Amino acid sequence: MEIVDTYGLAGSYDFRIVALSVAIAILASYTALDLGGRVTAARDVARSLWLAGGAVAMGIGIWSMHYVGMLAFILPVPVRYDWPTALWSLLIGIFSSALALFVVSRRRMGSLRATAGSIFMGGGIAALHYTAMASMRLPAMCLYSPALVTLSVLLAVAFSGISLWLTFLFRGGASGQRMRKAASALLMGAATSAMHYTGMASVRFVRSAVVGDLSHSISISFLDTVGIAAVAAMVLGITLVTSLMDRLQLQRALLDELFEQGPVALALTTADNRVVRVNREFTRLFGYTRQESLGRSLSDLIVPDESRAEVQHHLDLAAQGRRVELDGVRQRRDGRRVDVVVVRVPVSMPNGRTAIYAIFLDITERKRAEEQLQATSEQLRALSVKLRSAREEEGTRIAREIHDELGSALTGLRWELEEALKLITDAGTAFPADQVRGRLESMIGVTDTTINTVRRIASELRPAVLDDLGLVAAIEWQAQQFQARTGIVCQCESTLDEVPLSREQSTAVFRIFQEALTNVTRHAKASRVDITMEEEGHEFVLTIRDNGKGIGSDEKSGAVSLGLLGMRERARLAGGRIEIIGREGSGTIVTVKVPISS
Repeated sequence: MEIVDTYGLAGSYDFRIVALSVAIAILASYTALDLGGRVTAARDVARSLWLAGGAVAMGIGIWSMHYVGMLAFILPVPVRYDWPTALWSLLIGIFSSALALFVVSRRRMGSLRATAGSIFMGGGIAALHYTAMASMRLPAMCLYSPALVTLSVLLAVAFSGISLWLTFLFRGGASGQRMRKAASALLMGAATSAMHYTGMASVRFVRSAVVGDLSHSISISFLDTVGIAAVAAMVLGITLVTSLMDRLQLQRALLDELFEQGPVALALTTADNRVVRVNREFTRLFGYTRQESLGRSLSDLIVPDESRAEVQHHLDLAAQGRRVELDGVRQRRDGRRVDVVVVRVPVSMPNGRTAIYAIFLDITERKRAEEQLQATSEQLRALSVKLRSAREEEGTRIAREIHDELGSALTGLRWELEEALKLITDAGTAFPADQVRGRLESMIGVTDTTINTVRRIASELRPAVLDDLGLVAAIEWQAQQFQARTGIVCQCESTLDEVPLSREQSTAVFRIFQEALTNVTRHAKASRVDITMEEEGHEFVLTIRDNGKGIGSDEKSGAVSLGLLGMRERARLAGGRIEIIGREGSGTIVTVKVPISS
């Protein structure tokens, strides 16, 4: 296409070179979008290196685009270029690129910062363009249209703002943004070309006999133009490849660190279960070093013999591309077994083969806790059954005593009253005082017996002495009753007159004492029990020591175990603790410690 200036020289554009300049602009724009993410991700010295290297590469790309665009304009006079001025324009392009990369790599880019960056970057690009124009040496003068020059500068500022926002937006480098990044590069490249050719349209070349200083000028042929474009494309391409390699290296380092520092044991295997790589947790859990694991079958390393068939079935499923998850048992190098959750995740490799990630989560402690919880639940269920049975037995005993003792006493009392009434009725006027007195004395005796029986039953349900005189006196009274009932000698020693325990604590300690004496009666075969009560470190300490055969021979008994469980539960509810020590043939020592209330 030929452009004729009626006041100056006629020029034309070589569209091949125009297309080349637009391609360089698009490539430079894509490089800018990619470099924004690399500068942002880098730190310290690496950040400075990426900023400097990226600025140089972008500067060369922008500078090459402008010069190739200028060389696309063909004039009918020889044109040479002053290389120092051209060098200045290159430095301006590098400075503008460094400014742009610095702005987009900040954590935030508000409107004020974006505006300032657009003005400085757009001004720098405009300065590059018109400095490059000033490097031209030809027998003509350059006359500029102020309106078009202003328009080109405004376009440079506006397109710089768009470039900054797009680069800031796509600096994360997510794979899902590739198409949008390419589209943005096309937009930025077209905008940069539009600014350049608007600047070219702002100048008229008028013949002149005066030619500028040619001492540092050089001529550029079509081949030189292609060479400039090729060098720029090479620099930008190397920059993109370097950025890609750095990103891949960073991702690989992150994946390696994630694999190595993972909180679960990881093993990467081939489809036939050969170990390719293991992490640190794998070596800790199973006891094999990396060197001992590599190349060996994972089944030979950690799978017990009885689980081989099941594991092979799961391997076949994983080799078919299916994810497998199960609970299992694996074997350490020292032979110990560990409970694990095993997850096998198949991964397709670039060579078409399948690799498998084997993930092992140690759940041994969880299994042990579940077993302990189950055992405790079974104990609690058994204790609940025993307590219900004890309540039924106690109710039956109380009912029997009320029926046998109170019932017979009240029946006898009623019979005596009937006899007294009969004597009075039959006597008429002759009142038999001696006989009535005898009957009344008999009734008083029956009544006294009934009262004593009621008191005894009530005291067994809850001794009144516990409420009236306190825990120490209640324990001494219970020991006396126990000795009178069983014939086992009980010796009480106490350094305390009164224990400041709450009602609930006193009741719990007293019931523990009763249960301990019951165990002595049923199982210990003892002839003596020593009871001591003292205060020790703000705790009430009750010790029951017998000279029986010791708890060791009876602790397998369900009744004894449940009784001890009930004693421990009472101590815990009272905020205290209980210790039971026994040796076969040496008796048993039960120590109850309860914190004293303030």
